[in-house]
Amino acid sequence: MTRHINSTRLVRTYNASTVLRTLYEHGRCSRSELTELTGMSPATITRIVYELLQQGVVKEGSHGKSTGGRRPIYLHIDHTKLYIASVKLLRDDFVVALLDLKGQIIAKENLQVEPVPPHELLANIAAKLTDILESLSIEHEHILGVGVSASGICHPIDGVVIRSLNLGWKDVPVARILGDSLGLPVLLENDANACALAELWIGNARETANSMYIKTESGAGVGIISNQTLLTGSRFVTGEIGHIPLIPGGKLCRCGQRGCLEPYVYFKSFQETYKDETGLELPPAKFMELVKSGDSFATEIVQEAASALALACAHWGIILDIEVITIGGIWGKFQGILDQCQSYYDSILDQSVIPSNVRILGSGFDDVADLLGAAGLVVSNWFTPASVPFERQT
Repeated sequence: MTRHINSTRLVRTYNASTVLRTLYEHGRCSRSELTELTGMSPATITRIVYELLQQGVVKEGSHGKSTGGRRPIYLHIDHTKLYIASVKLLRDDFVVALLDLKGQIIAKENLQVEPVPPHELLANIAAKLTDILESLSIEHEHILGVGVSASGICHPIDGVVIRSLNLGWKDVPVARILGDSLGLPVLLENDANACALAELWIGNARETANSMYIKTESGAGVGIISNQTLLTGSRFVTGEIGHIPLIPGGKLCRCGQRGCLEPYVYFKSFQETYKDETGLELPPAKFMELVKSGDSFATEIVQEAASALALACAHWGIILDIEVITIGGIWGKFQGILDQCQSYYDSILDQSVIPSNVRILGSGFDDVADLLGAAGLVVSNWFTPASVPFERQT
């Protein structure tokens, strides 16, 4: 008989959260190992594990070797019992997905991108998520929460898109609208921040304390991880670099300024230019073929993007003393761009005699970094209790 989770309240308590985080990080542990790793008493571990087993969140697996007494039984999280819903809200890209705790995407659906009022779009998203859960016979009680990655300035505490030039939204209460429709906790974050969390969670920055993700292709922005924590300011505009002039006398940006990063990396504008000049469509795969063939149109675009991104990496990476910079989107797929950014960064460090170093890499997530990052929001929130006692009871 299938056992359903009656409440997520248990897994949000301090002790249960600590046990689950330990199991999540180590993969499997015996009860005695949990006692040692968490600092809790054996009695507390026994009680928490029993409750998690009853809920079906944790399962018993294989036996370990005996050290003189009973053979220990290894415990692990049942990844088939807990899921995360994820939503991507970008200028031209609206996607909903369902993931497990390992970051595997179980289901993914694209929504139509015709302009509609935000409330109507969010209602469609809630309906699509409900359809996915019903089609997979997954109960709402098995969903830890909904993570939303959105383009623009977001208030993660209130769950509001404060202002999004790309979406054309202002003061949209995303978390409240989706939460009321789905009956689930909803967490919202800026898209670049979400991608930075994805790199920290399961990507190139998972072994790093200080990292930066540069959002490209669908816009421009930066997500910054400091001491393995997402860096945000009091007004939630940290990393909003898309419309800050970077190149003196550079390209005219749609914001009205010249030299912003966005016109050098927003891929759809190049697709539109190519279609106007040739009458042909330019999907990313074809663009990459044009670059390889030495096509002048494509080569010039790549060179300009490389120069702009090299400046962006050096300006912000050195200031923040970053260890790893990940470039997302199509530009992170060109090794030549990564090499140029790395070379320029290293030359500045060398000439400035700054004792630092950085690795500049492309993201391996393709178009799912936003979804993974949004899911990472839920994972991080789930493993962090709502309140932590000053003196833990053991």
